[in-house]
Amino acid sequence: MRRIAILCTVPVVVIAAAAAGVLVWSAQQNPTGLPPNSAGSGVPPSSSAPASDDPAPKGAPSENASGSTGEQEAVAEAVADCRREVAQSESVLQAASQGVDHWRQHVQAQTDLTLGRITEAETKAIWKRTRLPGPSDVAKYETARSGHKAVPDACKAVAGATTEQSEQLQLCRARLEKVRVALTGADLAMGDWADHLADMRKSASGHVHNAQEVWLDTWRAAPPNLEKYASAMDTLAKTKSCPS
Repeated sequence: MRRIAILCTVPVVVIAAAAAGVLVWSAQQNPTGLPPNSAGSGVPPSSSAPASDDPAPKGAPSENASGSTGEQEAVAEAVADCRREVAQSESVLQAASQGVDHWRQHVQAQTDLTLGRITEAETKAIWKRTRLPGPSDVAKYETARSGHKAVPDACKAVAGATTEQSEQLQLCRARLEKVRVALTGADLAMGDWADHLADMRKSASGHVHNAQEVWLDTWRAAPPNLEKYASAMDTLAKTKSCPS
């Protein structure tokens, strides 16, 4: 029985010795204890990448970022240009307000005289009061009109605009359209006022025959243009302002 136990033990010892030898050899071949190819193999770890493939440093502008910034700047500029166009157009319209009002009173005086609402003396007083500032009215409006070059495509929709910017452009575009309609009415009414003032100057110098008939023709033709202006101004008053 002892011989059998010894014989059984020998293979175990041999196997253990062999295993120990393998471990010693392995330790000599890889003294770091790391898995093969993880160090000293000359192949970089898979997580590393060549320097040229490294992502741009944090915060550095990329091509897409710069393009986006350029688009945003273009949108902001378009919105600013739109607001400026609306403001300048409204300024021109404002320059016509006093002149159109003087012309309206001038015409209304003749209407009231014809209907017997006022006397001839009262009519002449109104005519003088409105006629004297007339040349200044016309010069003021013509200066404002010639000093503003309208931008036809102002306030149009712009690609890349935010929802808020698009809404602002839409409101300003609606406002600008109504201002331009009112300006058309102002052009007509102020044109009539300028023509009448010119006729009066010619009459004073004796260059107009039948001045009374010329005036009555002008008076009869005046209401439609004054009405166009008044109607456009009423509509404008109900239109939301352009956000600033």
